[in-house]
Amino acid sequence: MNLAKSLVLYILRVSARIQLWKIRPVVIGIGGSSGKTSTAKFIETILSEKHGVLATAGKNSETGIPLSILGIKISNYSFADWLKVLLLIPLRILADFKKYDFLVAEMGIDSPKPPKNMGYLLRIIKPEIGALTSIDYEHSVYFEPFVENKKRFEEEILDLIAREETLLLKSLPRDGWAVVNMDDPEILKASKDLRASQVTVSSENKDADFFLENVEIHKDRFIIEFTNKEKQFVLKIKQPLPLYFAHSFVLSIAVCSVLGVDVSEAIRTLEDKFSLPPGRASVFNGIRNMTIIDSSYNSSFEAASGVLGLLKEVGKDQRKIVILGDMRELGKMSGILHEKLAEEISKNSDFAILIGPQMKKFTSVKLKKIDFPHRSFETYSAAKDFILNHVKEGDVILVKSSQNTLFLERVVADLLKDKDDVRLLARRGAFWDNLRQKTP
Repeated sequence: MNLAKSLVLYILRVSARIQLWKIRPVVIGIGGSSGKTSTAKFIETILSEKHGVLATAGKNSETGIPLSILGIKISNYSFADWLKVLLLIPLRILADFKKYDFLVAEMGIDSPKPPKNMGYLLRIIKPEIGALTSIDYEHSVYFEPFVENKKRFEEEILDLIAREETLLLKSLPRDGWAVVNMDDPEILKASKDLRASQVTVSSENKDADFFLENVEIHKDRFIIEFTNKEKQFVLKIKQPLPLYFAHSFVLSIAVCSVLGVDVSEAIRTLEDKFSLPPGRASVFNGIRNMTIIDSSYNSSFEAASGVLGLLKEVGKDQRKIVILGDMRELGKMSGILHEKLAEEISKNSDFAILIGPQMKKFTSVKLKKIDFPHRSFETYSAAKDFILNHVKEGDVILVKSSQNTLFLERVVADLLKDKDDVRLLARRGAFWDNLRQKTP
């Protein structure tokens, strides 16, 4: 890391801590391999009913978190933008005393080394309440150099990722609260070493504080039945969602419950004000009377598998097409997980359109072996004409991909019935428009 970058990060980190010292909010940290943004958004939605809340809103990095705390927006990440940031920071510290009660911070890790690790993020903020959604192989390529026992490669990669993620829960103070997803083995293991008090969530262990009894996915709604303190509750959301959203909802309700929010009140707020961050299983009307499930923001094996299950439920009586892009940054795990994803594709869809070199190298080969109908392309540009010519009246189409090198929100934009809905897609603004134009 060069000197200039180190200096900027230092200024951001110290300035954010000064700003938090001024405001003194309760800090809530949300981590995990997938589902962070949705869980954090649900918490923000519930708490905002009666409290002032600042949320990092998907900005989960070593720069995104402090910029959110300082209230500084950056669009192009150019030298001029960063110069503007450095000029604005003193003004924010001296003049911005706007009070809020809670900071809801999404905390994303890309590596075991600073500034991309949990340890570095914990130097910026000190959560008093924390929750992890899940632990999976996301960004595993950056953990590979630290694997010592090559014979236990998969296990060690997951151990390394878990070690970083669980630092969030282990860092919580004795008078803090950890909301523990007992269904994730790595999180459950870490829960034995926490100082903070715990609230548990599970769909498997009936002794959990919040026990998920039943989840139903319908074409027009999503229903969760759960118990807490021997009382039964039902949450009804007026749109279909992947199964893994059940944990996101209940984790968010559990977090708010330790802050004194009544469970029934939290449910009412979610039912009345539910909305999704862009590109996380949003449903749109498409051309030719199609239904589009837009999950183009990012991808991992766990998330892709979950949204494929949603496709199966939503498209029970229709042709189901899945348009999938590479799951990136998986390193040596890429082949294993892309081949494994082929099995989920064959169980939950009728036709697959694959985009990206990893999909072509691994997923397509596996689908050919089981004789599943599909087409594979290296880029969005190469696939565009085939997609537009192949989709038919009444199809249900799922779009899912990792971010940055593919930008498959472009597929969603091509298929939208109402082109004004483009504003609701992932990665809006001049910076992203420029990247999309440069990407085939």
